[in-house]
Amino acid sequence: MHNPPRKTGTVGINRLIASALRLKLVSDVPERLARARLPYRPNARRRERISVIRESGVLFIHVPKNAGTSVCEALYGSQIKHETVHYYASVAPDVLALPSFAIVRDPVCRFRSAFRYARSGGTADRAVARPFNRRYRAFASVDDAIDHLATARSSFDIDHIFRPQSWYLTDSRGDCRIDQLVPYEEIDSLDAIVGLDRLAALPRLNRSSAPAPIVLTPSQEAFLTDFYAADFALWENALALTSRTFRPRSARRASA
Repeated sequence: MHNPPRKTGTVGINRLIASALRLKLVSDVPERLARARLPYRPNARRRERISVIRESGVLFIHVPKNAGTSVCEALYGSQIKHETVHYYASVAPDVLALPSFAIVRDPVCRFRSAFRYARSGGTADRAVARPFNRRYRAFASVDDAIDHLATARSSFDIDHIFRPQSWYLTDSRGDCRIDQLVPYEEIDSLDAIVGLDRLAALPRLNRSSAPAPIVLTPSQEAFLTDFYAADFALWENALALTSRTFRPRSARRASA
């Protein structure tokens, strides 16, 4: 007597699609389809996250290693994952039309944070994704991480912590689709900059332990400057715009 064939669930189907698309992360399937302009209907969990954003009336793009876990918790009461403007434009364009903001960071500082996070396998709040965890924990030096970035075929071949910030914030033409970019340096003034009182006292989630100094060689810095060139432009523009339109608390403290 033959056993009846097993039904393939959504997770199993997504794993098959991820394998066919040569994706390491199953969660990248919707993003890959969005960038290929192929139809995709979000599953129940994704639809629920989109509903939470709609109800809040504001879209926050969670760029990894930029304190986004804390912002999501304060803003939505839950995590919305690392979705991009491509994704929202494909599955929920009305959400992309909401007032929006994101936090951007000095790319070299962000790389240092990601490198520490990678080698430790994550934090008490969150672990590095399984397909990357073992390799990242085995990084013996910064050069190992840089080799990983340099040999990747695309951003899909590296974990979110190392993907360019621009990957989340810009469209296919390279134009930023987010209304307000807030420099990481002014996160303590986030509530005043974006006008949301609920962001006045952020919880400190997904933080790494006290960082040990990471000294980069000139060649390593040169690689990062080139690899994250678009990120430097976004961060520097955010710094310039914020300094012209808002007097940060850091400046007010300095002049007090």
